[in-house]
Amino acid sequence: MQRVTLISMYDEYCLGVRYMSALLQREGHSVHVILFKGVEFITPRDVPPPERQEEGGYYAYASYVSRTELELVLDLLRKQEPHLVGISFSSINFGVAQFLTEQIRKRLGVPVIWGGVDSTINPETNIPYTDMLCVGEGEYPLLNLVNAMDRGKDITCIPSIWVNRDGTIYRNPVMKLEQNPDKYPFPDFEPANKTLILNDRISEALYPPHSHLYTNFMIMGARGCPFTCSYCCSGHYRKIYKGDCIIRQRSPENVIRELEYRLETWPWPLQRVEFYDDVLPANKAWIREFSPLYAERVGLPFFGYTHPNVGDPENLALLQKAGLHYLIMGIQSGSQRVLKEVLNRRHTKERTIQTAQNILDTGAKLLVDFIGYNPLVREEDNVETLELLCDLPRPFGIIKINPMAYYDNYVITEIAMKEGILDQLERPKGVHAYQAIMKPEYIFWEYLHTLAQFDGFTKEHLMGLAKDGYLRENPEILEEIVTNFYRTTYQGGNPVAHKDQYIDELHRRLAEFENSRIMAVYRKAGNWLRGRNRMKKLYRFLRRSLSRNGRKGPVGFRV
Repeated sequence: MQRVTLISMYDEYCLGVRYMSALLQREGHSVHVILFKGVEFITPRDVPPPERQEEGGYYAYASYVSRTELELVLDLLRKQEPHLVGISFSSINFGVAQFLTEQIRKRLGVPVIWGGVDSTINPETNIPYTDMLCVGEGEYPLLNLVNAMDRGKDITCIPSIWVNRDGTIYRNPVMKLEQNPDKYPFPDFEPANKTLILNDRISEALYPPHSHLYTNFMIMGARGCPFTCSYCCSGHYRKIYKGDCIIRQRSPENVIRELEYRLETWPWPLQRVEFYDDVLPANKAWIREFSPLYAERVGLPFFGYTHPNVGDPENLALLQKAGLHYLIMGIQSGSQRVLKEVLNRRHTKERTIQTAQNILDTGAKLLVDFIGYNPLVREEDNVETLELLCDLPRPFGIIKINPMAYYDNYVITEIAMKEGILDQLERPKGVHAYQAIMKPEYIFWEYLHTLAQFDGFTKEHLMGLAKDGYLRENPEILEEIVTNFYRTTYQGGNPVAHKDQYIDELHRRLAEFENSRIMAVYRKAGNWLRGRNRMKKLYRFLRRSLSRNGRKGPVGFRV
């Protein structure tokens, strides 16, 4: 039996790590998972300023390891005495992974293997900094590696595993993809053998404070994406797995059984399910089988991610019957030139609008996703995107617009090189990607596009704002306007949770309270009830709060 510690950098969801942990444990190996911080902390704002940085730590653009946190990791590893340490990270955390690996190898002498998208896309760049890395999906490759270590066999010829032996690199071809994902055990979300390191200490909590995993359960019904967007890793996976079927679907029964198990064992009451599939929905036969099973045996609201070219009304209706709450549709741009020549996405404006309408027709909520801060986008492209937003059916919400990341060896980065825009990009410390050097116009277009989701702004009005030179030079004005709209329109600034719906729910609950037995007894007992003045004041306050200012939100409540 081998002891393995898997470290997930800034990602408490880490489905890949959890699948590998479950498979290794099923085969008799001991696994401990260290969650190093979480998704919400990947931000430049969270990195301490220079005057607060500890000597002996590592501080990059959007992630860091303090000296205290480094010692916590090393102390854990000393106690666990692993035969192998695995580090899973994304491109934005490359520098942190490099630093942590160097310290583990130097001070503990334990071999380290890297995994994740960055190691798959950039194996030649990454292998000098680690003992091993995994290219592609890692469940069976890692299991084969650990089994070989356990039996004292040669580890330099395992498919999908690259090995660095004192500078000699053993590059092995990728293993064939497992075509039946039902063969994998359910990912390891068990509380046992998990440690969260956060804010210079080992946390008593299982997840970071605002993690979705306190209320949501994340699951994948299928692996692989049918599209090959230039800014995504899916096109690269098609290259390295040439000849394999990329899209592999779990059976509906297998998905339902996992969800039933989680409902029984989750430490907190689950409120919703998050499908982490690249695109939902796609397979009509699968959805027809899945929908009644989910409605009968799970019944929680769920959401997922979709594409403008995947909006069949029948599929959407079936998902809505099962419990579909909302879909996040990746549009990315309203410009047909950008979609075709830059992003390698093929969806017309008409198709995008129709899919949006199909989603709304089911009664589900619609959120849309865009990419900004892209030097390959021209003025007329931004105007075309604004026009699309103005013409989209309402209501819809906009997820915060993502800046374009030019990851190493991605198609979008090759396009940037051909177009000669590298002088408009910068490479942040510790990141395997370029990003645009900030310009006021990027901020202007982000917040003007975002403003289009709110009622009260006509197309004519927004097009007029697009020509406003003062706003272009002072985009912080738009930023402040949009920020205030998010606060006043959405619960907690989340576009999924519209405040109007919360107010309607408060009205409904108050009506139920008025007609309840408690209120009947209260009215009947009158002055005989103790504390009657307090109850009356509370009752009147609720009534007054819900009626004041119409639907702008009850005074005195954080709704």
